Amino acid sequence: MIASLVLITGVVLVVVVGSVVLSLMGLSGILPSLVPLAPWLVMVGTAMLMLTELLLLFGSSEDRKTARRDLNYLLPTFFVSAALWYVAQKLLW
Repeated sequence: MIASLVLITGVVLVVVVGSVVLSLMGLSGILPSLVPLAPWLVMVGTAMLMLTELLLLFGSSEDRKTARRDLNYLLPTFFVSAALWYVAQKLLW
């Protein structure tokens, strides 16, 4: 759960800082192409976290229990970010 929080916070921070820098540089026309990247980055990062959790399923019983718990919150995060990316892509690109 900590890894997912760090992932989402990092993506939001990068997008906000990138938006501010692009606005200050006078390149605000690029912002509509930057916005759909945030859910995509969360989706890809969540998929990578899910792959590491799948590896834990081959571990001890404690690892399997932890992996199942982590996958229970990573899977909905993946689907929500995928849906947000799809909607943002269709509306902004």
